[in-house]
Amino acid sequence: MWRAWVCGTPVLQTVKRAASGSRRGLAEITTPRPQLAAAAMKGRTSVELAPSGAAKYQVMDGNEAAAYIAYAISDISFIYPISPATSMGEHMDKWAASGKKNILGQIVDINMMQSEAGAAGALHGAAAAGSLTSTFTASQGLLLMIPNMYLLAGELMPTVFHVSARTVSKHALSIFNDHSDVMACRQTGFGMMVSNSVQEVMDLALASHVSSLKSRIPFLHFFDGYRTSAEMSKIKVIPYEDIAKIFPYKKVKENLHRYALNPYHPMIRGTGQRPDIFFQTSIAASKYYQKAPEIVEETYYELSKLTGRKYELFQYHGAPNAERVAVCMGSSSKTIEETVDHMNSTGENVGVLAVHLFRPWSSKHFLSALPKSVQKIAVLDRTREEGAAGMPLFLDVNVSMSEAGIRPLITGATYGLASKEFTPAMIKAVFDNLNAEKPKMQYVIGVDDDVTHLSLDYTSPINTIPKSVKQCLFWGLGSDGTVGANKTAIKTIGLNTDLKTQGHFVYDSHKADGVTVSHLRFGPEEIKSEYTIQSNADYLSCSHPSYVYKYEMLEPLKEGGIFVLNSPWTTLEALEAKLPARVKRDIAAKKLQFYNIDATNIAQQVGLGKRVNMIMQAVFYGISEVLPKEQALSLLKDSIKKQYGHKGPKVIENNHRAVDASLDSLKRIDFPASWVDAKEGGSRPGTSFEGKPEFVTSIMEPVLALEGDKLPVSSFEPGGYQPIGTTAFEKRGIAPNIPVWKPDACTQCNYCAIVCPHAVVRPFLLDKTETKSAPPGFEARKAKGGAEVAGFNYTIQISPYDCTGCEVCVESCPDDALYMAPFNQVAEEHSPHWDYAIGLQERVDIGDKYTVKGSQFQKPLLEFSGACAGCGETPYLKLATQLFGDRMVIANASGCSSVWGGTSTTIPFTTNKDGRGPAWGRSLFEDNAEYGFGMMLATRQRRTKLQQEVSMVVLEMDLPENLKVAFNNWIQYMENPDRCDKAAHEIERILKEMGPNLDPRLQNILEERDMLRTQSHWIVGGDGWAYDIGYGGLDHVLARGENVNILVLDTEMYSNTGGQVSKATQMATVIKYATHGKRQAKKDLGLCAMQYENVYVSSVALGANMNQCVQAFKEAEHYPGTSLLIAYSPCIDWGIEMKHMMDEQKEAVESGYWTLYRYDPRRAAKGLNPFQLDSKKIKSDLQHFLDGQNRFLQLTRSDQKTAEKLHTGLRRDMHHRHEKLQKLAMDDYEMLEHLKKQLGEATDSDNVMVLYGSETGTAANLAQVFANEFKRRGIRAKCLAMDDLDFDELPKQTQVFCVVATCGQGEFPANCRDFWKAISDPSLPKDLLKDTKFAVFGLGDSSYVYFNESAKKFYDRFKELGGTTVSNLGMGDEKDEDHYETKWNEWLPELWNELGTPPPSMQLLPPSYSMVVEESSSVDAPDVVLPAGSKLLPLVKNVVLTPPDYDRDIRHYEFDLKGTGMTYSPGDCLGVYPHNNKKEVLEWCEEYGINPNSVIKLEDLQGRKETLPPVVKTGQLFTEILDVFGKPARRFYETLQMAAKDEGEAKEIEFLLSKEGKTKLKELAKETPTYADLLKMYPSTKLSLDYLIDHVPRIKPRLYSIASSAEMHPDMVHLCIVKDDWKTPSGKVRYGLCTRYLSGLSLGESPDLVSGKINAAGITIPDTHSLPCVMVGLGTGIAPFRAMVEDREVARVRGEKVGPMALFFGARHKRTDYTYGEEFDAYHSGGKGIVNVLSCAFSRDQAHKIYVQDRIAEHPEVIYDYLGKQKGYFYLCGPAGNVPPSVRKAVVTAFVKCGGHSEEEADKMVTQMQIEGRYNVEAW
Repeated sequence: MWRAWVCGTPVLQTVKRAASGSRRGLAEITTPRPQLAAAAMKGRTSVELAPSGAAKYQVMDGNEAAAYIAYAISDISFIYPISPATSMGEHMDKWAASGKKNILGQIVDINMMQSEAGAAGALHGAAAAGSLTSTFTASQGLLLMIPNMYLLAGELMPTVFHVSARTVSKHALSIFNDHSDVMACRQTGFGMMVSNSVQEVMDLALASHVSSLKSRIPFLHFFDGYRTSAEMSKIKVIPYEDIAKIFPYKKVKENLHRYALNPYHPMIRGTGQRPDIFFQTSIAASKYYQKAPEIVEETYYELSKLTGRKYELFQYHGAPNAERVAVCMGSSSKTIEETVDHMNSTGENVGVLAVHLFRPWSSKHFLSALPKSVQKIAVLDRTREEGAAGMPLFLDVNVSMSEAGIRPLITGATYGLASKEFTPAMIKAVFDNLNAEKPKMQYVIGVDDDVTHLSLDYTSPINTIPKSVKQCLFWGLGSDGTVGANKTAIKTIGLNTDLKTQGHFVYDSHKADGVTVSHLRFGPEEIKSEYTIQSNADYLSCSHPSYVYKYEMLEPLKEGGIFVLNSPWTTLEALEAKLPARVKRDIAAKKLQFYNIDATNIAQQVGLGKRVNMIMQAVFYGISEVLPKEQALSLLKDSIKKQYGHKGPKVIENNHRAVDASLDSLKRIDFPASWVDAKEGGSRPGTSFEGKPEFVTSIMEPVLALEGDKLPVSSFEPGGYQPIGTTAFEKRGIAPNIPVWKPDACTQCNYCAIVCPHAVVRPFLLDKTETKSAPPGFEARKAKGGAEVAGFNYTIQISPYDCTGCEVCVESCPDDALYMAPFNQVAEEHSPHWDYAIGLQERVDIGDKYTVKGSQFQKPLLEFSGACAGCGETPYLKLATQLFGDRMVIANASGCSSVWGGTSTTIPFTTNKDGRGPAWGRSLFEDNAEYGFGMMLATRQRRTKLQQEVSMVVLEMDLPENLKVAFNNWIQYMENPDRCDKAAHEIERILKEMGPNLDPRLQNILEERDMLRTQSHWIVGGDGWAYDIGYGGLDHVLARGENVNILVLDTEMYSNTGGQVSKATQMATVIKYATHGKRQAKKDLGLCAMQYENVYVSSVALGANMNQCVQAFKEAEHYPGTSLLIAYSPCIDWGIEMKHMMDEQKEAVESGYWTLYRYDPRRAAKGLNPFQLDSKKIKSDLQHFLDGQNRFLQLTRSDQKTAEKLHTGLRRDMHHRHEKLQKLAMDDYEMLEHLKKQLGEATDSDNVMVLYGSETGTAANLAQVFANEFKRRGIRAKCLAMDDLDFDELPKQTQVFCVVATCGQGEFPANCRDFWKAISDPSLPKDLLKDTKFAVFGLGDSSYVYFNESAKKFYDRFKELGGTTVSNLGMGDEKDEDHYETKWNEWLPELWNELGTPPPSMQLLPPSYSMVVEESSSVDAPDVVLPAGSKLLPLVKNVVLTPPDYDRDIRHYEFDLKGTGMTYSPGDCLGVYPHNNKKEVLEWCEEYGINPNSVIKLEDLQGRKETLPPVVKTGQLFTEILDVFGKPARRFYETLQMAAKDEGEAKEIEFLLSKEGKTKLKELAKETPTYADLLKMYPSTKLSLDYLIDHVPRIKPRLYSIASSAEMHPDMVHLCIVKDDWKTPSGKVRYGLCTRYLSGLSLGESPDLVSGKINAAGITIPDTHSLPCVMVGLGTGIAPFRAMVEDREVARVRGEKVGPMALFFGARHKRTDYTYGEEFDAYHSGGKGIVNVLSCAFSRDQAHKIYVQDRIAEHPEVIYDYLGKQKGYFYLCGPAGNVPPSVRKAVVTAFVKCGGHSEEEADKMVTQMQIEGRYNVEAW
């Protein structure tokens, strides 16, 4: 025997007594219930409580029933959303907003607080002031209220908390039902009343309020979350006039107002008490608890008189003489009642006792309610307390029986945790266990516990439902409207028939587009089946065809039941092919009435998208015969008006059209009898994976198939840990339409990928081998983007079975390169393409990942989430994972992002090729900031400890030199992600290579290697968390200034709980809890954070400015302190079409509704304004933006006057805020000028305006650099996007400088289009800019037709309007060696000279490398310095092609590619990295005083992406790395001027750089001096070695067109190069670096190795060999055409169809210059070879010169046929100058002559060829 004692008092007596002990019967100790009830009434007459007769049936859920009563008898209510209790508060708010009054004649005051704790605190205050109060909550929200619950109970304050009971998060979050939350409150002193059905919720909610007022005890009224709270049921509603009859008005004054805090009868409460009196004061309240059960019983008796429904504290149902009784509370009691009736009808003798009053527990009433005959009791608890002797209800029952001296057998069961189904079969097992020979005493039911073996077995489903009840199942797709339609159906049927109704709705865990199952029951009697439909279903509707593969849907259908399928398989043949064999067998075996309808197609035709709900409902009404068809369809249309009225008439009309079209499209399927034995059929596409992880097959797939109930306990890892990356195996296939890529229209901007919410649209780069190995139909095009993507093809691929069909990518594509196609037409074809693409090598090092385009070549480590289609949140976090995902640690607040980011089993976070990826965790809603903060501090502490250990090892141990270097590098760079990663990798490699017998200290470092690498800590959540419930913690983290990143996904509402108001909600929004429009402005979280001045803050909107967003993420993560990113995240609850989500963001910014900015404290340290306003101008009307969103438009429709008032106020606030931010962005001078302007004073006219038009951010960055250069010269400059300038201000600017990019084929960047529209207005005066000086620099790509078109147009227009040009138009070219910088560095100095601006202060900056020079070193320098991305290629052939007597040296080179992995295609170039002449380097080193054999150790101080080698020999530095014999840029002259110690040298250099010295500088340049020459010319400059490293550029690769086909010469690459040498005016011989280097290389047995890399072609090669080609080559320009001809020859030999080729070759002499002449003659073979036309122009082999354009003119019919008729490709490769225009003219002439076109038409045709990539020119 055992006893539990508290302070000497036994609180739980012995459950089992000795067998010989006496046993008192129930009859001896209980008072009959009628006597108790009569005593309770004490004089109340039944006449007083007679029902009014006004009670009517209504259909509602439990939450509405509770809210109905709470509203009736509350003065004030405090609310905060939490599932599943949220809708109670929503109902309260809706009624208050509509002016509904309670029984006291008042509109209830509804207040949403910032958290549940806030709601409880405010309620406590309201109760203390004497108000009737209520609140609504669940789960952890209830737990947050516990401190105030103690206070309310301790102070005896009447109130009611209505709770939709829900499990409390433990190892995982669950929003479903059990009693763990309410059981945590049983010690607070609250009375606890439980309702077991929706009708009981209505009735006992009233009893709770009345009992609380009578007893002074606060009450917690709870009912099962979702099962009861969301169940739609037909109930009798208590009219207000009847509520008033039972309401204790006097008790309000006696027990509430009397104790209210009021200065007119002052008192004090809440004092602090010492130990001497606290105990006594607590016990003093016991009398109230002792009286409470009788008070509740009295209230129940009154309620029964009022309603006719009888309630008792413990309600018994079953056999009067039952020997076995189950005791429970909650909705399960109804199921047990149904099962008890069924069992008793078969001769059993059982009953159930349902608890209504759990606290205060009344043993007397409990014992009175039990049948006297009871011998065995099963107590069922819907909660679990680990380590407890028993569960709460079990303990209470045992105590009551023990104290009464009664000894029945009592077993305890735990059931239904997190809404686990509790079915009649389980209940029967519970009763059967009581009769077992050895019954289980405490057990679990509903799971297979194969670990601790405490579960009770049960049988397959048993049917306990009355035959009169009809059961219907509707399988829907989340967001398709099925659940809403079925709720409406329940109401329609319930209110238009005498049937009782029940609707229960099951959802999977996806945020949207998951499976939903609606369980509907109809019958003439009360429906007690509180469980999902298990069997005998009459009707089943399936709204998505993929479900036939995924789920065992048909199992519950009875024989002859109706099955309706929505699918595109509209014929028996299609169904035969597509339906799985098991489905066909089930249909036939059950003899189902099988119907099919293509509802998706109907929905799209009538404008409903994927919402098929009304179509499927119309079918239900049409064939189910629940109501007469005509009446049913009429009622359905009426319900549509009510349901969608707030969405406008168009939505109503579309739904009506859908209803009308439904029945005509429905087809009854007469399936063949052979289906009963079907063995063949369709299978689920897209899901055949090899090597699925065990977790996927063993757990995820059963869970997704809704078979998770069958998994045993042993399947799961305790603690809730699960692997990531599982969504890749889900393949839902839910999109009705998916995007398809149009490769020829694509400019490869990657916008479609960055905006894709689900990471299903991705760009891939393929090398040639990968392209060739692609599956049939796989589209790819030559990658655009210069050397970074050389040798690669580019493709956009879409994952068909993961796409949600949101269309965001299509709407965001600037090139119309995507379109939507029906899923069932393209998915199967495109799925292999996706599968192939994701298996390609991850090319993460290509390009700059901190650009829009470059970021999308990084694998997204967030993919295929369950977020809503078009979700505005996921693109931001997806982008973060692309930039930092391999080292991210994410603390995620509860909310939308935790649902789509952390749904059990389907985890969207994944890993990269190295197995690294985001580590993700969720704590609570309110403490997320603290949770993430704690993780960051713990990581820092662990890494600090590891650093100490590594430091001691370095100091104390004799380590290998390479390990010592790696350790030191790690210590130095442990906070630099890239460098730290390299050092960590090296440490790990070396330690592993050292073998298993490591020193224990080294072994510990190896074991702790996961702490070697840096971690990027992110705190992520929505605005409900950041602005409201979690703001206190967030603010604390901001104040601490630690290195943690905070991402707020701002949807401006509580989107996860259905769209409630938050402090982030903007004024005028119509939203839940603000149904008449929010009256307050949005909280400015960014400004709050900026007040700390050491927090990085940014406000971003991806669709408005992608580049700003990417840069903000980069800056935030790199900032060594706290960063806050506030991301504008459109939500479907705004009432917008989510496909326009990115446009909505753009319009939000342009209208001033949302502002883009960055606040970077690092800028302040540089003397710059830390605040940068990135959206400088409000460009559009706010009202237009508001009218596009239903959340604002609703108010206009319902109350136009209020809407106008609030919209006006919002517009005023937006403009005021924008002006405030504009001022914040001003520097001191700008602020002074602004104030002068405000005061009407004269402003400084001597200023500069730098305007830019930028699409990717490059032009914007260059413009900012430009403006800063002005400031360095002492000139005030302002930098703006063109569209941010008020156009009326343009004529007032004295100096305007434009930096403009050109997009695609001549388009303007988005942020200068409005400016162009304004400036191109033909009505503008011609002298508008007569007082304005201007210059324009363009950024373009000469491979495009409209090269720098935007810049040209602006330049010309400024001139037309009278502007004065300061400089010629500058045209940067992406094709130049240094891209746009080549021309920029020529254009800018000329501009400074023309402007005559003073030079900036002349001072050399400190070297950017730390350098140590050693005459010898233990660390070896590399043999060869290999430039990034290049490979060492053996030179195997070096042949001179020209005769010995010829003055030109043209050579053929061959390089071996074996083992390099390098591939190439025709048109590509080989970039060769030459070396300086070793002899000349040695001579120069000796002359300069440098030891070429010394070793230099270098350390980069600037965090470059590509650094110099850490160790290198001096001679090697000048031979292989620095271009010391190259042509110096102007910057080097400036450097020498600053370095010159001799004043004369400095002045000479200054003169050369001046306007006056321009001529002399040009003369000097003709001598092509080198860097070495200038250093010799100006010896006093004597730059030190570290400065030479900074100011002498690296040797750049020389690009040569490849002259071979990889198909014909596998693993080889050929070049054709003319040696470059010349004489200067003074007679000095100069040599081209690369040609001299190559010609001097040796072959032999050990050929020289050359560093090289493949560069992408600048020309477009057709994907097929069948198209004609016209090739025009001059001199060595023949090289790429040799490759093209060889490629086609191989194709011809393979049997492929090849198109005709024409080659026009030009050179001086046939004998000397006909390069590869014999080969081409052979390929021509008199017109019979692969080259159909060969026409050479040797200009000097005859008296008159003949050029290639002349030969073209001789073959006009060939030109027009190949290019005009057959749409072939044209190529010109040769020198620039007059050749390209002359050749173009010849082509145009051919079009005119043979095509009958005018010259203008022909010219346009050639231009169109250029746009299409069919007219290609490579000129040098």
